[in-house]
Amino acid sequence: MSFLDRFNPLRYLRLLDRYLFSEFLRTFLGTLLMLTGILMISLVMDNMKTFLASKESPYHAYMFLVYNIPRMAVLVVPPGLMFSVCFVVGQFNANKELVSMMAAGVSFYRTVAPLVLFGLLMWVLVLLTNETIVRTFNSYAAYEHSIIEKGVGTKKDLVYQLHIKGKEGFYYVYWYDPPKKMVKGGFNYIKINSRNLAEYILSAQSAKYNVGRKTWTLSTVQEIRFDDKMQVTSFKKIPEKEYHLPEDGDYFAKPRKTVEEMNFFDLGEEIKIRQGKGMPFSDLQVERHSIFAVPLMSLVVVIIGAIAGSFTKKSAGVASLGVTILVVLLYYIMYSTGRSLGEKGGIPPAVAVWFTPVLFFCASYWLYKKFNL
Repeated sequence: MSFLDRFNPLRYLRLLDRYLFSEFLRTFLGTLLMLTGILMISLVMDNMKTFLASKESPYHAYMFLVYNIPRMAVLVVPPGLMFSVCFVVGQFNANKELVSMMAAGVSFYRTVAPLVLFGLLMWVLVLLTNETIVRTFNSYAAYEHSIIEKGVGTKKDLVYQLHIKGKEGFYYVYWYDPPKKMVKGGFNYIKINSRNLAEYILSAQSAKYNVGRKTWTLSTVQEIRFDDKMQVTSFKKIPEKEYHLPEDGDYFAKPRKTVEEMNFFDLGEEIKIRQGKGMPFSDLQVERHSIFAVPLMSLVVVIIGAIAGSFTKKSAGVASLGVTILVVLLYYIMYSTGRSLGEKGGIPPAVAVWFTPVLFFCASYWLYKKFNL
């Protein structure tokens, strides 16, 4: 080793970075594994009754649990980061190592810079993982769970009801058989005119879509027609009749993803569909903002955890656990409240989602400046 390398201050900074980061990474990975395991045990216990009652192969239960692992891992990243940063920095402070570093001319910010950069990296990683893996696996998990529930054989699994708005009216469908393109158990349609009044109502025992003719054949039909004053002009009972309706069979067969299963582009498409149908879509706008806002918590908790750890004198583990529970709980309560208000249209979606992360980020900056770290 040359004389310049031996006394190069950058060399010692690199050693410090490796030392601090290695201690943090071991703690973070252990915490992440432990919290994910706790959530997995909770998921198994919540579904144990269904698993045991289902007549389907245990393979579906195993796959359901596997497909939930990415969601759980991402969910525990913020508390895992918070605890790990607070614990490691607290240990360094309790052992006077942090004081020694600052006495040597290394600022607190420079000391924890690798942890902050890792928090920034986790923000991006969580965002990409959510979009490319978690939401896709959520769909797979929902599919496996539906198979498990069908194996239970409860009455509710035998009836499927769909209430949906079409281009010119409203449909009330009980069960759709995709291979046969046929509605069974009940098919009801209310045609709406330009004044948003009912023009006619069709109520049938079953309905079959004719692909070639692009029509619906309704069986055991009751047809009720109204005038402009909503007075009944005719009431007919028809054994079978063919109707031209705006929607085809695939309109009912297309699986509808939940909000948690849609990525950024799926949400945009669903917003356009709901706009065209005159349906509320605030929950979709909230979810689009949350795609970017929720991962930001990974960076926020690292900053707050580092500041909190710098004031830990002893019992770093207990103090870190307490601070983590307090901050994460407060964060999720505030975020969930804002999200609920946004989904119900009480406040703008952007405000509902971004208020809490921005508030906590500003609070962490204020603490940094307040204590002159």
